Amino acid sequence: MSEARDAIFGAIRHALGPARAAERIRAEADALLAEPERVRPRLPDGDLASLFEAAVTRLPPGASCERIADFAALPAAVAAHLHARGREPAIKLQPALALLTLPFAEAGVALRDEVDDRTALSLSDCAIAETASLVIRSGADMAVLDAFLPLHHLVAVRVSDIVPHLEEAVARFDLARSRNLVVVTGPSGTTDIEGNLVIGVHGPATLHIFLIEDGAA
Repeated sequence: MSEARDAIFGAIRHALGPARAAERIRAEADALLAEPERVRPRLPDGDLASLFEAAVTRLPPGASCERIADFAALPAAVAAHLHARGREPAIKLQPALALLTLPFAEAGVALRDEVDDRTALSLSDCAIAETASLVIRSGADMAVLDAFLPLHHLVAVRVSDIVPHLEEAVARFDLARSRNLVVVTGPSGTTDIEGNLVIGVHGPATLHIFLIEDGAA
C-alpha cells in the first residue's frame, strides 16, 4: 500500500514540476489581476441590464426577472407577482430604509416577521451581468438567512448597481468589514442524487428579480 501511495504522490510531484517560490506565484497572480480582460469572458454588446436579463433566462427553472420604473412601483409589482402565481399576499421584508418606507399594505401585501417556507423580499447591493448573480451583504438591515430560508425569494436591485463581472462586484466592498457576503445565482438547486437536477432543496425554489430603473430610492 505504501509503494502505491508513493507512486501516486511521485506522479503528482512530477506533474507539478519544480517547486516555485511564493514570490513568483504572487507575481503571476498579480499579472492576471493587472490584465483581467485576458482571463475573463468578453460580454456580448448591449447595456448591462439587458445582458443581466438574458443571463436570467439561462438560469435553472424558477428564475425570473422584470423591470419596474422606480421603487414606488415595487409594492404593486410584488402584489401582482404573488397574485399571478397564486401565492399568499404576504412577505418577510428586509428592514432596509428603501423598502420600509414603501406602502406595501396599500398594495394589499401583508408584512410578516418570519420567513420559513414563505416569501421574502430583499434588496441586493449589486448584480452581476455575466451570470445574473445577486450580491447580498449581511448587516444590521439585512438578515442574510432571508436568502436561504424562504421558499420564494424576491429581490430588488437598482439597474445602476449592475456590474459586468464578479470582480467589479467584490471591489465595491471592504471585505474586512463584511461579516458575510452572499452571491445568489438563481434558485437553489442540486444534482447530488443520481445527477438529476432538484430545485429548492437547500434554499428558495423560486427567485424573482425586480430591476429598478430609477437608481434613487
